[in-house]
Amino acid sequence: MTPMRLRRQLRALQACTAASALGMVFLAASAFRQGATSRQRFGEIDAERINIVDADGRVRLVIANSARQAVAVVDGRQLLPDRKRDAGLIFFNDEGDENGGMTWSGATTDGVPRATAGLSFDQYKQEETITLRYSQTGTERQAGLTVADRPDASIAAVARMNDATTDAKRAKIRQELSDAGVLASRPRVFAGKDRSGDAKVVLSDGDGKPRLALSVDRKGAAKIEFLDAAGRVIHSVRPPS
Repeated sequence: MTPMRLRRQLRALQACTAASALGMVFLAASAFRQGATSRQRFGEIDAERINIVDADGRVRLVIANSARQAVAVVDGRQLLPDRKRDAGLIFFNDEGDENGGMTWSGATTDGVPRATAGLSFDQYKQEETITLRYSQTGTERQAGLTVADRPDASIAAVARMNDATTDAKRAKIRQELSDAGVLASRPRVFAGKDRSGDAKVVLSDGDGKPRLALSVDRKGAAKIEFLDAAGRVIHSVRPPS
């Protein structure tokens, strides 16, 4: 084969390769445009995490297993990114802050069954203010609805704990935040079943201290209790015997 003929074949091969590359780019771009505007249907899909986002890419919902669960974000700051979180759904508001979710877990460890499942809604810039939760340790089970007051201060201050290198430093920061009122949670209403098995409704004051409790135990004994700020029963009402 002469050098001239070899050069012609080489140029033809290069032209063919370039055309193939351009064709691949065109097909990929077409597929991308189609995927962005058309609806896809799947009979079944396996995924470790799915992000639901707005048109601008802002995350609104994360569905994930425990290993790939979303990190809590408030005011653009990640809160405790190394914290283990349960599998489930995490909600984000219009500003990108986490504002609730639904999570669940359960396993037997050292012969003791432990389980938890909950649906919660966070106060703006804060933690859970409405919670529907079930929890179990061994044979003790609790389930119910809780409504709580949260402070006005943003929970974003918890990001100070991100760089704490020891448990002692983390505990010190947590105590400082608690003293500043950032972490305060004051339950106001509980309606459900407590760990003793009593069906109960508890109403608390602004400091989170129970002041009125209505309960019925497993055997059907009903009572209404009025409590003082120290938790002492100051008046009790029971049905006539």
